[in-house]
Amino acid sequence: MFWAWILAMQVLLPVSVNSQFNTVYEQLPNGAKVIAFIRPATPYPAASLWVKSGSASDPPNREGTAHLLEHLLPLKPFNGTTIQIAVERKGALLIPETGRDFMAFHLQAENETITEVFPMLVEAVTELTVDMQVVEREKRLMWLETLALYEDPLWLMKTAIEAKLFEGTPYAHPPTGWLETLSQLSFADAQQFHRTHFVAPNFALIAVVPDEKTLTVLKNHVAKLPSPSEIVAAQMSLSRSDFQPTFDAMLKRALTRTNEVFWGIGWRIPVQAREKVAMDALVLHLRQVLLPTLFGQIGVVQEWNMLANPVRGSIALTITARLRPYTELLEQRLKQVLDEIARRDLPLAELNCLKRNLRWEYFRVLSNPTRCVRELGWAWALFDDPETVERYGKALEDLNSEQIRQLASRLNSTKPVVWLVR
Repeated sequence: MFWAWILAMQVLLPVSVNSQFNTVYEQLPNGAKVIAFIRPATPYPAASLWVKSGSASDPPNREGTAHLLEHLLPLKPFNGTTIQIAVERKGALLIPETGRDFMAFHLQAENETITEVFPMLVEAVTELTVDMQVVEREKRLMWLETLALYEDPLWLMKTAIEAKLFEGTPYAHPPTGWLETLSQLSFADAQQFHRTHFVAPNFALIAVVPDEKTLTVLKNHVAKLPSPSEIVAAQMSLSRSDFQPTFDAMLKRALTRTNEVFWGIGWRIPVQAREKVAMDALVLHLRQVLLPTLFGQIGVVQEWNMLANPVRGSIALTITARLRPYTELLEQRLKQVLDEIARRDLPLAELNCLKRNLRWEYFRVLSNPTRCVRELGWAWALFDDPETVERYGKALEDLNSEQIRQLASRLNSTKPVVWLVR
């Protein structure tokens, strides 16, 4: 009886949560978008301002400009302190974020508080005003933040592979910027980025709120964002190929044992919004079932990581590992695994298990306002289709092995980038 109840909850809970909200998708007169879930039972409201420009728009040899702007905007002076601190003193949490295709400024608070602090957030993103000493301090903090990433060998492997996968595109550097170029950034770089990209038609208010009244208050403030008479198109500048960190040298310093190597492999394939569920299923199947089995059989993997990194129109899938020793059997077996997925349907039990796990993950996303806002924002910024989140449950029910097979076949027919450091 107990297990029957658990099974029923696995099926019904996501549907129940999905049915308890109304959706809003609209465009304000100044061009800004509004994407919201109105859910009376939300545990707390979350509201974000998203900008559809990120590190992919960093100028050449100024990688990290968007990241610098993310640091500076919440530090605008406000009543003897900064907007960041003023928001926190009200009991709200402000979390900035920079991706390759977006920048986002997330607020979460009690309902009566979020309508009070949201105007502060709008004020922060509207005008860039900071002291020059603050600029240099934040550059130092960014350098330390990026240095911590550089000390993670598997992050370095993943980043090196992505630099090759995205070579010749503005995605070839991480959103944090290269450690070696951060010192070149200037306040003028951040100002130019802000003038170019922080215009109303490039903004979206993305929120999970308990009622229409709260959303109306937020919308009224977003409607005041400046809409210039002549909007500057967000051009994606190509990074020059004359700079790339010395990944091999850094990784060799991290090797500690005889015959130990770092190994990584990556693919870049086009992905559309309608393929998201199948891609999630393929990645989950690889991460939780096939790769642990494969690495266990080969027996040389000490640690490993897998990341699916989406950008507009495509996804970079990377697998990185610390091995002792390296064997070419790894790539051969991995290709066989992908080939087997591409040729044969998943057993029904495995497909149902994938659906069940993804259904629970979708339930968690819908139940967590901040996660829900992030999913809506990513869908808007990457696919121009925020309704992907709302449709996810139905698409998951319709998921079949053929959809997964097609993606596995596309992945297997794409020549990977393989990186080896010994």
